[in-house]
Amino acid sequence: MALSPRLRSFLLAAATLTPAITAQAPPRRVIGYFPSWGIYARNYHVPNIPAARLTHVNYAFANVQNGVVVLGDAYADTDRFYPGDCWNPGCRRGSFHQLELLKQQHPHLRTLISIGGWTWSGNFSNAVLTAQSRATFAQSIVDFVDTWRFDGADIDWEYPVSGGLGGNTTRPQDRTNFTLFLAELRQRFATRTQTTGKTYLLTIAAPANPAIIANLEVAAIHPHLDWINVMTYDFYGPWGDPRTGMNAPLHRDPLDPTPEPQRTTFTLSAAIDAYLALGVPADKLQPGAAFYGRGFGNVQSATNGLYAPYSHPSSPGTWEAGVYDYTDLAANYVNRNGYTRWWHDAARVPFLWSSAARTFVSYDDPRSIAEKAWFANQRGLGGVMFWELSGDRNQELLAELDAWIRQRPALQAPATPVALAAPHRVDLTLHGGSARAGRLFVLLAGVSGTWPGSTVGAGTLPLNLDWLSEASLQLAGGALFPQGIGQLDASGAANPAIDFAAAPVLPPALLGLRVHAAAWVFAAVGSLAGDCSNPIEITFTAN
Repeated sequence: MALSPRLRSFLLAAATLTPAITAQAPPRRVIGYFPSWGIYARNYHVPNIPAARLTHVNYAFANVQNGVVVLGDAYADTDRFYPGDCWNPGCRRGSFHQLELLKQQHPHLRTLISIGGWTWSGNFSNAVLTAQSRATFAQSIVDFVDTWRFDGADIDWEYPVSGGLGGNTTRPQDRTNFTLFLAELRQRFATRTQTTGKTYLLTIAAPANPAIIANLEVAAIHPHLDWINVMTYDFYGPWGDPRTGMNAPLHRDPLDPTPEPQRTTFTLSAAIDAYLALGVPADKLQPGAAFYGRGFGNVQSATNGLYAPYSHPSSPGTWEAGVYDYTDLAANYVNRNGYTRWWHDAARVPFLWSSAARTFVSYDDPRSIAEKAWFANQRGLGGVMFWELSGDRNQELLAELDAWIRQRPALQAPATPVALAAPHRVDLTLHGGSARAGRLFVLLAGVSGTWPGSTVGAGTLPLNLDWLSEASLQLAGGALFPQGIGQLDASGAANPAIDFAAAPVLPPALLGLRVHAAAWVFAAVGSLAGDCSNPIEITFTAN
């Protein structure tokens, strides 16, 4: 969508104010998991990692045996020969050494060893059972991290108390013992820092299912952690759910026939809300994005396959039945070979349907990944993590995360809806980053959606500009849009707002609309060139 002449003249006028000075904005994280088994059939190796677009790499996985952490795959981890390696005693090889070399080339990058995972979580309960076993286990992790030159540990226990593989050892006291173990591990990292001078990271991969979240002492755990990676995927899959559904929905679908509480709680936004309600600071939460899709086979549907009965995982998948790398989906399935792409407006994710193959695939694409990044920015979360790197070989998904989480201005807003009967002011925060401090910005609003957006300068603003956009420019700085136009301050921030209380009346028609707002930060005075922020979404309730 191109700018109307009227909007163009308004924006050009906004770009003629005088700019000022500069400083730093808070960092945000993009965290990718690297699977150790990627070096085999997938032929995906550490040197393939696009480190410039990441802040952290979590290496999956180390195992837990006899109460200590051990190598998960000795050949992949520390023995495989790569060009430049040697066979002399003491030579470092394998993926661990390749991670060291990757960090030398990209000094900003940090690496963590992920311990456990779905397959290797069966021995956690014994390892954290007593004070002595916790001390032994924690010390083994500290030593492992230092020996193999990681920057910290990511504990991936799936799951304390219940919910993992059927053969896992679990106990009711896992809930408390996990907290005690994380406290012990944090303390031992702190003690090691006194010797090495190095700061160590401690994170966990955490469930999104509220029934499993209840098995964690979240309020007691988070003070020991740098952040929490919330596994906001695998909400629905071909493993026994009675109907097809979305692998990683952002929001709930009111038409989902799945019984409660799954219908309401199995979404990214609901999981994040659950952790926030338990007291976790927003910047310690990393929602997860899926760089793969889940496929359902023999789907019994006369429409588009959604919420339909099925009988088994679809075949063949990319590497296993029912699982598709995004790269494979983009190349071979999305609007190809009889598969049609659909977009679900409530859940904010796409899906594929082939009536001939009777196959339904739920997946994420660049649009849905962008919207998840927008959500993370709006809520002030720490960033986004994803599973896993080999699924996106062309970096189509990672490029969206890198752009929206790390490169572009971030616009934050509260999640509270506006009541038509008692409207209030919605205060926003715009973080532009040190390179943009002192630049001019303008806030625009719209009700016509965010896709595909509007062309501004040489970029795209994620808003379809409409009558409300024009009003937001005309009224910028007034009662309805206070601080809607101005300059980023010396910290690279600004605080625009939308004061709905200033409106004479909010019409009932708003009840069915989503108001979006985004900021445009100008690159130079008198030019439309610049950078856009993510959009924020404002919803309405009657009372």
